Amino acid sequence: MPIKSKDTIKGRAIYVLAVIVLLNMIYPITAGNDPAALILYQVLYAGLFVVGIVITSDSRAHITWSIAIAVVWLIAAVLYALDPTNAWKIQITYLILLVYHVMIVSVLMRYIFTAESVTADVIYAACAVYFLLSFFFVPIYGMLETAIPGSFVDNTLGAPVQWQQFVYYSLITLSTAGYGDVLPASMWARMLAGIEVTVGVLYVAILVARLVSLYDIQRKR
Repeated sequence: MPIKSKDTIKGRAIYVLAVIVLLNMIYPITAGNDPAALILYQVLYAGLFVVGIVITSDSRAHITWSIAIAVVWLIAAVLYALDPTNAWKIQITYLILLVYHVMIVSVLMRYIFTAESVTADVIYAACAVYFLLSFFFVPIYGMLETAIPGSFVDNTLGAPVQWQQFVYYSLITLSTAGYGDVLPASMWARMLAGIEVTVGVLYVAILVARLVSLYDIQRKR
C-alpha cells in the first residue's frame, strides 16, 4: 500500500484526531437505533474516511481504491441503519471498517516511528492512533458477536450487546480500566480482549520510549 511522504501528512494528523474525538463523543445518539440518528452518525464516520483518504493516498489509483472502500462502506452502513437486524449487512459493514482502520493506522504509525523530532503533528498522530486502535477492535468484536451471539454480556442492560457498547467496551479495554459491566463470555471473546489489553499496554510503552528517544536526540542537536 503506498504511503504518503512526511511533508504531506504533516499538519493533517490533527484533523484525524478531531474527527475521532467527535465520533467518540456523539455515538450515544444512536443508542435507540433510530434510522435517522444512525445515518447521521454513519455520515460523520464517512468524514473519517475522507480525512484518511486525504492523508494516506499518494497516487490516483490509491485515491480511487480508498474512495471505493468509503463508498461501499457508506452504502452498507445506510442499508444497515434501515435494517439493523440483517446479519450480512452488519458483517459487511464491520469488514470494511476493519480494512479502513488497518490502512490509516499503518500510515500514522509509520509517520510516528520515522519522525526525526517530537512535534505537535507527531503527538496528534500518536493520540489519533490510540483511539483508532480502540476503533479497530470494535468491528472484530461485532463480527464475533454477530457470528456467535452471547460472546459478550452486558451486566447492566441485560440485553444483547450492540456495536455502541463495543465502542465503549473497546476503549475501556484498551486503557485497561475494565469496569466489568460488559464482559467477554466466550473463550474467543476473552482471547480478543486479552490481545487488545496487550496492544494498549505495549503501544503506550513503545510510544513513550520512541518519543523520549526523539526528544533526547532533538535536545542534543
